[in-house]
Amino acid sequence: MEIAPIAQAVTGTGPLIEAQARGWEVWASAPLHGGDLVNRINARLADYICPGASGAEAALMVTASTPGVSGVLVGVSSSEHWTTAAAAVARAPLPLTRLKDISDLLS
Repeated sequence: MEIAPIAQAVTGTGPLIEAQARGWEVWASAPLHGGDLVNRINARLADYICPGASGAEAALMVTASTPGVSGVLVGVSSSEHWTTAAAAVARAPLPLTRLKDISDLLS
């Protein structure tokens, strides 16, 4: 679970931006790291990322908002989880300034 690729993308550098410049699609796979990441996001951090969001929603929103990421692949255990994940990814992207603040906080 690395924040570095997100921090680089926010500044317009790194492999995500390089792939985007080449016209390649980059799909984030298992962005919740099998649920481990969700356990590391407390309510206060989730609320900082997006007021009212759960840990899973916040993590997916950060992933989907990262420059250079074309899409997000998630595995879910229920239709409720799928609906929640799809809604989080479909939200408007977080502003770059918010992503930078999150990257700085978690670096």
